[in-house]
Amino acid sequence: MAESTFKISFAQEVLVVSMIRAARSALGWTQPMLAKRSGVSLVAIARLESNVTSPRMSTVLKIKAAIEDAGIQVIEGQPAGGFTLQVSDKAIQAAAENAVRTDVG
Repeated sequence: MAESTFKISFAQEVLVVSMIRAARSALGWTQPMLAKRSGVSLVAIARLESNVTSPRMSTVLKIKAAIEDAGIQVIEGQPAGGFTLQVSDKAIQAAAENAVRTDVG
């Protein structure tokens, strides 16, 4: 089945990319870590985060599932026009473990 031709505005694209970066940062994930956990190629994530390409709905859904599985919920529209990340204890623990791994090398 062909990818949906549904288009979002540039402002929505910026918001989606900001959500992904913020959640990835909160988890202490690198782009390769997000790629592995989401099943989205590293190239696709890098292109998405650098605004080289518009996000596909299927890509966003895979990334969202990985982020939610790690314990972060994205609440859209809070505040108006923005988003809030709800970070669970599971996500905080994962971020702490990733920070230790990064420090150790």
